[in-house]
Order: sequence, then structure tokens, then C-alpha cells
Amino acid sequence: MRKYPRPLTVTSVIVLVMTLGSPMAFGAASPDIDAEIESLRRAADELLHRVKELEKKRARQPLSKNEVRAAKTPAAPIGSSKSAAVATKSAGPGAIAIDELAAERALERTLTAEGALLLGPKQFDVEPYFNYVRRESDQWVLAAESDLIGIRQGRTRRNEFDLGVRLRAGLPFSSQFELDLPYRWVDQSVVRPVGLTGVNEASNQGSSVGDIKVGFATTLLRERGWRPDLIGRVTWDTDTGDQVDGIVPMGIGYNELRFGLTALKRQDPLAFTASLSYTTTFEKDNIKPGDELGLLLGVSLAASPETSLSLALVQSFKKELEVNGDRIAGSDQVSSVLALGASSILGRRTLFSVSLGVGLTEDAPDYSLNLSLPMRF
Repeated sequence: MRKYPRPLTVTSVIVLVMTLGSPMAFGAASPDIDAEIESLRRAADELLHRVKELEKKRARQPLSKNEVRAAKTPAAPIGSSKSAAVATKSAGPGAIAIDELAAERALERTLTAEGALLLGPKQFDVEPYFNYVRRESDQWVLAAESDLIGIRQGRTRRNEFDLGVRLRAGLPFSSQFELDLPYRWVDQSVVRPVGLTGVNEASNQGSSVGDIKVGFATTLLRERGWRPDLIGRVTWDTDTGDQVDGIVPMGIGYNELRFGLTALKRQDPLAFTASLSYTTTFEKDNIKPGDELGLLLGVSLAASPETSLSLALVQSFKKELEVNGDRIAGSDQVSSVLALGASSILGRRTLFSVSLGVGLTEDAPDYSLNLSLPMRF
């Protein structure tokens, strides 16, 4: 690497003059040269004395407001959320300007959409979304033909489509109001055995306004040391949807009350989340779906200020269905889904998010796809 000479300071000039002016630098010197050298030495001493006096005077002067502010403001560590959230404007030639998108990192926006972070007061999120769920289930039925009786397998295939808008509004005291307005369309195909060899397939479609959800969330603890952020949430899932459209079960139409806790621990560029929820369903038309315990463990990575990646394991344990007060044996369910997601900032106010869920148990959906477009106001 090529080395460049350092610029000369006042002190270095004085030392250079004194060095060059010494007799050893030029060998024997004449009386005239000696007198000139002595004059240069006196001038250098006087100049050095003036420099020291100026330094002492400067040390006694108070700092300006800008200097005091700069001294008191610690530099944020590189890669921290604080350094990524700072946005400055160019103040002239040579000034450094940071992209304003850094103040709206994809990681924070993703955590807000997942419910692990809450909006600030007077902030609003509008999130159009699309969900697709594929389910296939098998049933064993008795089949008879002539004098023969056998057991054959039937199958139900369902394609569920959900369209809707989620609204989030930041409230004072670290709280948030939440509203979900969905619509559902279902395409169902049922394959039934006919006799011992034949099959009959019937396809039907159904649609309905979904169950409107109203929720309230608040921050219970702030992250400090080993302690994570902790958010409490209560959600009322209304029964505005139809339970059945024609002969197609819609899978909705019950009043439900959900209580949840969500913990968030940051280790930039990673964010770890854990959620625990309990949902109780109210009886309707002498049918009461079983209560449900939910668990989520996830991790998100800030791949860049504009992009984040996420991985989560979603578990649910559902109790047995009750009909006329009697529990139906074997109707309890255990669902486990592995969810993979990615989010990217499209603009200063808009985030695009996509996630893919893969079912790990028989009671879970085979797979699901979610697309959403949260917009900040």
C-alpha cells in the first residue's frame, strides 16, 4: 500500500527549523550563519510559546452548544436497531445522508404484522391479505355389494380462500386496537365409495362473510437485560360468518374469545418470538367446538434493512367436540405447521409479505399460502 506524507503542523515546522538550523545539519558554520541560526531559534521559541498560550486559552473556553450535544450523544453500535433507525438529511457538501427507509426496517414491520410489536400512538396499519389453505382428509366407511361387506376409504378435498383487510391503530400507553374483516370462499370435493369397486365424486362451492375479529393488545413488560418484551392480547372472534353454505361446511360461525401472551427478544440481526394462547368457543345450535391451546416459536432474521426472513413452528391442541352436551370420542385434534416467510419493503409506507405453511400432522392443513401488503399511515 502506498504511503502518503502527513501534513505539517505548526509544531512540526518549528522542530524542522530548529533541526535544519543546527550546526550538525550543515557541518561547520560561519559567524554570519551562526547569527542567522540564533535568530531563527529565537523566532521558533517565540512561535512555540504563542502556540502553547493559544492551547491554554482554548482549554479555558466553554464548549459551544453543538459541541456539548456531540459530546453527550453516544455513537450507536454498528448493526444495532438504533443505528438503523436514524435518518438524517443532507446539510450541504460533504454531509452524510442516511436512507429514510432505514427508519422503517422490514424486520420491525414484520414483527408488527405478526403481533410481536405494537404501533406507536396515532400510527395506523392497513393490511390487505389473501390466504389459501389446502386440506385433504380420509374417512373409512362400510361398503356393501350383494352379500359382500367391506371397508373402503373415502376422501374429502377442500380449497379454502380468505380475502380480507386487517386494521391496526396505535393507542396511548403502549396499546393497540385491532380489527379483521374477512371473506371466505370454499371449493369442496367429496369422493365416496360405491359398492366394493365404484366411486362417486361430488364437488360443491360455498361462500360467506367471515367472522369479524376485534382485539386489544398492550405491552406488559419492556425488554431489559435477559427479560423480553411481553405483550398481552385479547380477541373476540364473532359469529358473523355462516356455518354452512348449502351442503358445504365453512369452518366458521362461532363466537370465540382468545387470550394470548407474546414475548419478543432482540439480538440484532435476529428476533426471537414465543406466543401462548387459549381460545374458548361458545355453544351454538347445541354444538360446541372444543377449546384450543396454541403455541408458537419463531425466529426472524434482518437479511438487510429492506428484507427479513422468518421461520416458525405453530402448534395447536384442540379438545373434543361436544354435541348436546356429550363429547364425541376421537374428535380432539393436534395440529402442527412449519411456516417459512419473507418480507420486503416496496416503499416508505408499504411492505410485501409472503409465507408458506407445511402441515406436519394429520390434523393440520396439507399446506397454506399467505400474501399480505401492510401499509403504514
